[in-house]
Amino acid sequence: MDTADIQFRTATFGGFSKQDVQDYIDRSNREHQRQMEGLQKELSQAAGERDKYRDRVESAESRNVELSSKVQTLTAELEEAQKDRTEREEELERLHARVAELEGRLEKAEHAADAYERIKDRTAGIELEAHCRAQAVEAAALVQVDKARRELEQWVVRVQAGYDQLRTEVEATLSHASGELEKVQRTMEGVTAELDQRDGDLKALMRTYEEAIGPQMPDPLPLEEPAKKK
Repeated sequence: MDTADIQFRTATFGGFSKQDVQDYIDRSNREHQRQMEGLQKELSQAAGERDKYRDRVESAESRNVELSSKVQTLTAELEEAQKDRTEREEELERLHARVAELEGRLEKAEHAADAYERIKDRTAGIELEAHCRAQAVEAAALVQVDKARRELEQWVVRVQAGYDQLRTEVEATLSHASGELEKVQRTMEGVTAELDQRDGDLKALMRTYEEAIGPQMPDPLPLEEPAKKK
C-alpha cells in the first residue's frame, strides 16, 4: 500500500486519529506479512527449483562421466574397428589378387580342357583299335595258356610215372641190399666165431709150448769194464 494514498483523520486534540494510525499499522503488518509469506513461498519455490536443478546438474555430471567412459570405450572400439578394417582391406586386396590369379589359371585350364577334348576325340579311335587288339592278344594268350596247361599236365603224368618206377626200383634195390647185408653179417659172425676159436687154440698151444721148454734162464749181467788209466 502506498503511503501517499493514505489519509489520516485529524484528532480532536491535535495530531492524527489513533484508530486510523492503528488501522494503517495493522494493514501494513498484514501487507508485510502477506508479502513475507509470498516471498517465503517464492523462496521455497526457488529453493525447490534450485534443488531440482542441482539434482539435474548432478545427474548431468554423472551422465557426463558415464558418457565420457562410453566415449573412451567407443574410441578404443573405433580404433580397433579401424585397425580391423585396414587388415580386412589388405586381406581383400590379397583376395582380389588371388582371384585375378585364379581367373588367369582358369582361363589357361579352359584352353587346356578344350585341347584335351580335341585330343580325346582324336584318340577315341586309337583307344578302340587298341581295345580290339588287346582282346585279340588276350584270346591268343588264353590259347597259349591252355596249351601250356595241357603240356604241364602231360609232363606231371610222365614225372609221376617215372617217380613210381624209380621208387619201385629203389625199394627192390634196398630189399636186395638188405638181404646181402644179412648174408655179410652172418659171414662176419662166422668169421668172428672162428677167430675166437683160433685164438683159444693159439693160447692153448702157447701154454703147451711154455710147459715143454720149462722156465727160462734170466739174461746174464753185463761185465764191468776196467777203469782206464789216465
